[in-house]
Amino acid sequence: MKRVFLLCLFLLVAGFLNAADFAIAIDAAKDEFYTTLTGPTDGWIHIPFEANNNNGTWAEHDDEYDLSANFFCAWDDTYFYFYEEVWDDEVACIRATNYENDCMELKFDPDPLMGAPTSGSGVYAMRITAFDSSDFEGELSGVDNMYPEGNTDITGFRYVPGEDYARAETELGYNVEGRIPWEHIYFTQDARGPVTAAAGNIFGMAVMNHENDYTEGRYGSIEWASHMDDAVWNNVNLHGTVTFLEGNKLSLSTMNTITGIDTNTINYTPQNVGVAQKLLAPVNYTLAQNYPNPFNPLTTIEFTLPHQAQVTVKVFDLLGNEIAILVDELKTAGRHSVVFDGMDHPSGVYLYQINNGQEILTKKMMLIK
Repeated sequence: MKRVFLLCLFLLVAGFLNAADFAIAIDAAKDEFYTTLTGPTDGWIHIPFEANNNNGTWAEHDDEYDLSANFFCAWDDTYFYFYEEVWDDEVACIRATNYENDCMELKFDPDPLMGAPTSGSGVYAMRITAFDSSDFEGELSGVDNMYPEGNTDITGFRYVPGEDYARAETELGYNVEGRIPWEHIYFTQDARGPVTAAAGNIFGMAVMNHENDYTEGRYGSIEWASHMDDAVWNNVNLHGTVTFLEGNKLSLSTMNTITGIDTNTINYTPQNVGVAQKLLAPVNYTLAQNYPNPFNPLTTIEFTLPHQAQVTVKVFDLLGNEIAILVDELKTAGRHSVVFDGMDHPSGVYLYQINNGQEILTKKMMLIK
C-alpha cells in the first residue's frame, strides 16, 4: 500500500511539474518550449520560399531570404499560442490595405467535424502586420494587431500589446508572436465553434505570409494549407488539420478533414539553417566603429536599424563642416554598411554621424596619408 501511495504521489508531482514547465512570454522572442518542438508532428513547420499559392498576379520568391518562415504553435486550456520567425529581405508596411503589407495571417475552421459550412465560408481569421504605428513617427498605413474577423460577437475587440501580441524586427526580417482565446475562434454566421481544447480534438487552420517589397500592392505570398490556394481566407475546405496532443503540443497535417483531400506537395519539415538562426534576435539601433581605422583612403562604416527608417549618414570635420553625405534614404531593418573615400580630404580626425530622425549617433575616425 505504501509503495502504491508513493507511486501515485510521484506521478502527481511529475504531472504538476510538467504543467508548470509550460510558460509562454508574449515578447516576439523564442520561448524555451518552442525549442523542444521537432517538426509538423508536434507544432513546428517551415514554410519555404517555394510555397507560393495559386494567385498568379503575385511574384515567386528568389530564395529563403526573400520570403520564408518558421511557424511554431502550442496550446493550453485558455489560449492558442503562435510564434513565427519570418525571413524577408524587404520589410514594408506602406499600403492602406492591411493584407497588402508584410504580415502573417491565420485562418481557422473552428469545427471541421460539422462538415462544409452552409455559408460557404466558416472561417475565423486574424492578421498581424510586421509593423505597428508605434514603430514610427506619425501614423503608419495598413496596421493590423490581430483584429478578429468572422466572430461578430467580438467585433471591435482589441488585443493588448505585450500581453496578447508582440512583434520585433530582426536582421533577417521580423518575428511575430501572440495568443488567441479559444472562445474567440468562432464563426458567427454558421454558429461554428468555438474550438474545444482537449487532447485528441481537432480544428482546421491555414497559415499565410504576405510581403510588399515597397510595391504598389501585395508582392508575394507563401502558405501552409491542404491546397496552395489563396481562397483559404473564405473556404475551410482548403485548410489543413491541427490535432491537440498531450504536453501542450499540436500536430499539423495538410490533409483537410472535411474533404479528406491533400493536394499540397510542399515539404514543411524544418531544415537545418545553421548559423543564420542567431540573426533572428531583434536588433538595436547602433553605429559601429569604422574599419580599418586609421585608414587611407577607404574605410567601411556599419550600422544597424531595429525597424525601417529614413536615415542619413554624414561625415564632418572637427570644425563641424559637412564634407560628405554617404546615405540619405529609407533603409530596412537590419545591418547596413557604406564606404567613405577620403581621397580628396587631408589627413586628420573626422566625425561620422547617423540620424534616424529620432536619435543621432556619432563616432570619430582618423585618415592618415
